[in-house]
Amino acid sequence: MKILFDDQVFTWQKFGGISRYFTQIISNFPAEINAEISIKYSDNEYLHNANIINGLENIYQPIDHFLFGIKLPGKRKLFKLLSEFNSQKYLECSFLNKKLSIEHLKNQDFDIFHPTYYDDYFLQYLGNKPFVLTIHDMIHEIYPEITNNPKISEQKASLAKCASHIIAVSERTKKDIIDILGVSPNKISVVYHANSLTNNIFPDIIIKEKFILYVGERKDYKNFLFFVRSIESILKENKLLNVVCVGKNFEFHEIKLLIDMNIQNQFIAQNFNDNELAFLYKNACCLVFPSYYEGFGIPIVEAFYAGCPVVLSNSSCFPEIARDAAVYFNPKNILEINSAIRSVLYNQNLREILIEKGFLMSKRFSWQESACQMFEIYKMIYEQH
Repeated sequence: MKILFDDQVFTWQKFGGISRYFTQIISNFPAEINAEISIKYSDNEYLHNANIINGLENIYQPIDHFLFGIKLPGKRKLFKLLSEFNSQKYLECSFLNKKLSIEHLKNQDFDIFHPTYYDDYFLQYLGNKPFVLTIHDMIHEIYPEITNNPKISEQKASLAKCASHIIAVSERTKKDIIDILGVSPNKISVVYHANSLTNNIFPDIIIKEKFILYVGERKDYKNFLFFVRSIESILKENKLLNVVCVGKNFEFHEIKLLIDMNIQNQFIAQNFNDNELAFLYKNACCLVFPSYYEGFGIPIVEAFYAGCPVVLSNSSCFPEIARDAAVYFNPKNILEINSAIRSVLYNQNLREILIEKGFLMSKRFSWQESACQMFEIYKMIYEQH
């Protein structure tokens, strides 16, 4: 059985839960599945490390060098216009990747198509082939004022209606799909995410001070700024305690808040590779995950596996994923967040209980098992089609 995946998430995501999910699922497929990803150019770290695509090249985007150093209104539009007339000089890698995906779709040399995000471009090329859609969360629908991208919601709703089957990454996400999109429960299967890290840690980093760990983006629904305000008193009481944020560098408004609170020297933000990330989990005082909503929450399972105590928002799917292996708080209550973190920082007995429960909980999640579940779903669709 041949499953075709497109380039979408691997073109625009260097790190992140969605590209990690697809890489791990594809890497762990049983031998009965022949998986093909229609992509040529990508900077995605997981895809490169997995070595599942021959001849994969790093992204070259000539727009970065187009009229370099010159600020010009409509510069991107001009670039795209020129690319139409001189493709050899100006073509973007994203365009080439999409073109390759369309070629593979037109060739019809596959049994089932599985897009890696919600762009519906493929519908006109799909023919009679079935497609499976993974819906990772319903953030755009639940927090439209924060995400501010109605097009994604429109495309997701449209694809959900015509997909042969839908994969949800948690029972909570499945419920949200049913409630918001009106999809039949019989059309949705839940396949969990899992941990991708190993205990073979040879880090290139050394952080001697004690630190709290924060992993992921810092968009509004992630509740990062509220988390910062919640731990102000803890950090001021203990000047040797830091917060390590795995992700992009701080933005201006974040730096301003840290400076205003006079705790800027206790925060670090940068991207880390998987080896370094495993080291951080293993050596952190705790992982704090204050988000209002996630489809799953991969860092929770990664922390469990590495023996890192988890302090967690009590909303969304989190109680479903962590059960009794975390300390929970109301993500909108500063005192609760502060108290929950203190309980883990200063109660060694509680820390040991959480670590033990986390190890046990991590055994519920396996990419091999998830890939086998996906195979059974593909098999069902193939036999029905």
